[in-house]
Amino acid sequence: MEEFITEIKSLESQITPENKLQTFEGMVDLIVDYLAKYFKVNTDEVAIILVTSNRNFLRFIAPKKLYKGGATFPISKRESISTKVITTLKADIQNNLSNIKHLSIYEQVKTSDSGPKIIQKMLTLPLIMEGKAVGVIQISRKGDTPEQSGPDFTQTDIQKLLELSSSFLPSLIKSKPDFI
Repeated sequence: MEEFITEIKSLESQITPENKLQTFEGMVDLIVDYLAKYFKVNTDEVAIILVTSNRNFLRFIAPKKLYKGGATFPISKRESISTKVITTLKADIQNNLSNIKHLSIYEQVKTSDSGPKIIQKMLTLPLIMEGKAVGVIQISRKGDTPEQSGPDFTQTDIQKLLELSSSFLPSLIKSKPDFI
């Protein structure tokens, strides 16, 4: 983890008005890669969703396909797990997500050559700075069945994700472009 934090801090130290977007995107890639390896998921199973500057929408900054497409949804969307987590400021674990009503935009991202898979399990953590939710991180496990998607998420996973996110969140927010 030390090497990861060092890389994040190095990117943060390189932020200039001219390269802020490039630095932000590099930082997101670094965070997604690290979290995917840690939780043993594909990079497309890691979502980072930030509250927009007007605080009316949530914008995907990962997976990259959703970020590049400008994917957003209203923060008021009731069936959104992200909205619930941002509103309550409490992490959420769903180990049988296919039986729960939720937004399916994230499931449209392919995790393999065989096409998109159903999210079976998801860990969602609020990203909090100065007492305010600034976004969420979601780690998902996709597959045809819950059993095929991998192990269940646990409270230990929440604690580890909380520890990891606190190490990069200030740098990520500092590098965030104004249009997000």
